Amino acid sequence: MIFLAGTEGIATAASFTISDAVEFNKIISTNAVLTTNATYNFWLEGPVWMPQNGGFLLFTGNNALKKLVPPNTLADFCASPPANTKFNGNTLDLQEHVISCEYEGTAPQVLMVNASNCTVTSLVNLYNGKQFNSPNDILVKSDGSIWFTDPDYNSLNVNNQPGRYVYRFYPTNGNGTVAPVITNMNRPNGLCFSPDESRLYVSDTANIPGIIKVFNVTASNTVSGGAAFCTVTSGVADGMRCDVDGRVWSSAGGGVEIYGPDGHLVGKINFGLVANLCFGGPQYKTLYMVGQPNVTSIPLLVAGALSVRKLNLSTSGNQLSLSWPAPSTGFALQETSQLGVAANWTNVTRAPIVTNGLNVVPVVMTNAQKYFRLRLN
Repeated sequence: MIFLAGTEGIATAASFTISDAVEFNKIISTNAVLTTNATYNFWLEGPVWMPQNGGFLLFTGNNALKKLVPPNTLADFCASPPANTKFNGNTLDLQEHVISCEYEGTAPQVLMVNASNCTVTSLVNLYNGKQFNSPNDILVKSDGSIWFTDPDYNSLNVNNQPGRYVYRFYPTNGNGTVAPVITNMNRPNGLCFSPDESRLYVSDTANIPGIIKVFNVTASNTVSGGAAFCTVTSGVADGMRCDVDGRVWSSAGGGVEIYGPDGHLVGKINFGLVANLCFGGPQYKTLYMVGQPNVTSIPLLVAGALSVRKLNLSTSGNQLSLSWPAPSTGFALQETSQLGVAANWTNVTRAPIVTNGLNVVPVVMTNAQKYFRLRLN
């Protein structure tokens, strides 16, 4: 297939390379088509799906934040962006605030972006009293901790830190909690968690073809390991995301490559250079891909890992409470009295109470068994 730029909203038959037909047939229809949603004449990065207001794609174009309402309505995310702010990777925190990497300039840092008034708030800008090199890609774990890579792509050629590290911090006390968690990579770039967050995948763009490494992550956020997970077949592995079943979807020089949780190649979407990607759409079953110059998308049979939200149970005396981050747009609390084929899941009618950034629902204790889940609408 030859994929042409400048055909916004036009769907084109996709080309695939299938290495594991059984797995591939679970994730993409071979009749699926690629849609060119936007064309820009500059490098594109940092796509993230925004579930609010019907849903739209946020991404970085020409160092600024752009907005795509599918299929092809484009706008600036901020009408008056802060002067000289150069964005790269983006994500959402648990309260659906935009968290972005400012990768170059006089103050490489991690920012929170307020779209309503186009202001930014620095979350971390120093480690050991020195500026970062060039924060690149970023994630938020379900405990609220923020993880980001810091390679050396700052055009000012400043290497402020002694190495190119992966960092973790807690936004309640950013610079006071920032710590390097991975220090033995050449140029860490893209990163993603497995659905259960027990694994952290990190791409190393110092290598061509690109290598993805996998690290073990404990509940207390200690990190170990660092074995090679896979090597992409072309170009570098930049941005990555996991689907709900733990497969790793990675950008590459020839499109998108999909790997099973054990690291074997499932297949490829062939259409050209991809810099970064994310899952989006109403059910997180659309793959959005960005590079230069296009934003493209393709429907999937599997949802991204973001379609799963963790439900927490806490006790205080005889009181039970269920909680999950607020607002968690698109998710509803459901209950049933039995599991399996006989399960009859119904929405819980009790409205949650928002407390300290959490939706909290008290649970009345009875002798009858009850099961609860968060379900994507």
